[in-house]
Amino acid sequence: MSIWGKLIGGSAGFALGGPIGALLGLAAGHGIDKTKIKKKSNFNKKVKNEELEQVFATGVIALAAKLSKIDGKVTKEEITTFKRIFEFPNNDINIIAQLFNSAKDDAYDYESYALQLSKHFSEKKVLNEILNALFAIACADKILHENEEKMLIDISKIFGIDQSEYNRIKSIYKLEVNATAEDKLKRYYDLLGATKNDSLETIKKKYREIIQNYHPDKIQGKGLPKDFIDFANKKLSDFNIAYNEIKKNRK
Repeated sequence: MSIWGKLIGGSAGFALGGPIGALLGLAAGHGIDKTKIKKKSNFNKKVKNEELEQVFATGVIALAAKLSKIDGKVTKEEITTFKRIFEFPNNDINIIAQLFNSAKDDAYDYESYALQLSKHFSEKKVLNEILNALFAIACADKILHENEEKMLIDISKIFGIDQSEYNRIKSIYKLEVNATAEDKLKRYYDLLGATKNDSLETIKKKYREIIQNYHPDKIQGKGLPKDFIDFANKKLSDFNIAYNEIKKNRK
């Protein structure tokens, strides 16, 4: 059974606590203690290793749901991108849809979910990958709405992601409608955190550091579903393309 098929279980929500636990409880048919809803730190910070996948998967579903709605509408492209990122089996669609729709309109704000995720996953690499996934969903319809970007900025601050890393992640999904060759080259430099004034040796060093830091091995064993690790692996090609295109331009 995949992680998605394990999400809804009798007492899982109560054990995890917080907005993530409440969402699982709601999906399982339990009620929510509304007196605790505004207490953002009301959750169990220590969970068993086997529960980390539940925390991660449910938290990301909730953030994706709220992100999809924050610009006023949930588009087909956003839903399709969400499915592509996680590649969950068809027999789990009903469970995912139930959690997604519940989170879309529940009483918790996105900050509460982001806070719980940041407490359970202090590893910055994991938090970076969550932000990566949310950017992919936000940009799926080719428009990064100002409300979506505000939410992404707020989440990055809760995650402790600095401005330079936020900009790098954003550059991965920078929209390229009618982009010129010069625009594309600038994006490649942005991806590597470099400028056209840097030497090729300096750019090569930055490229190698990024490849090392973004390698999926860095997040294996951190309580993430295999589906999500596969998503992280696919982004390595963006950095490879960026470096190769810069090299070609320098010749």
